[in-house]
Amino acid sequence: MKNAMIRSFTTMVFLLLPLALFAQGQIYKVVDKDGNVTFTDQRPNADAQPMDLPPLSVIQTDVQAPAVPAQAAPAVEDEAGPLTPKELRKQFSDFRITRPLAEETFWGTGNTVVVTWESSQPIPPEFQVVLFVDGKSQQGQASGSMSLVLDRGEHQVYAELRDERKRRIITTPVVTFFVQQHSVNRSRPGG
Repeated sequence: MKNAMIRSFTTMVFLLLPLALFAQGQIYKVVDKDGNVTFTDQRPNADAQPMDLPPLSVIQTDVQAPAVPAQAAPAVEDEAGPLTPKELRKQFSDFRITRPLAEETFWGTGNTVVVTWESSQPIPPEFQVVLFVDGKSQQGQASGSMSLVLDRGEHQVYAELRDERKRRIITTPVVTFFVQQHSVNRSRPGG
């Protein structure tokens, strides 16, 4: 495929070269002993005569071409293929758990805690987030949140961002938090 692209490019250069050179001055056609044709703006020998090219057709019009909105530059991935895990780690270096906060205590939530995560870069939909709650993995969506029903007490959570090939890209720091419920023996501080 690469060779076909190179051949196509070479053919196009040879087809467009006479037009480009015409703008510069005289064009000469040279045929070597093997029959290969070359166009040049350099006189190959003293008795060579320039080609008689037909004039270009130019049509003037008052119609204005519609304005085309500028397009964003293509992503690096489009130009150079998929990003490596190292490049992805750099891109998502700020991936983090935003809720719960470290040492946060949840009171009266019916043991439900919502864990949220984010990154300044949009997480592609084909990526996945795997939450580890008290050491057990739970599958999450690429971006957003997950509701957990937990027992009372201390809990730890961290998240892994994985690419479409399930490779771990980055892991958040562990967040420790607490779930408490009101009871006769234990009431909310200050309440």
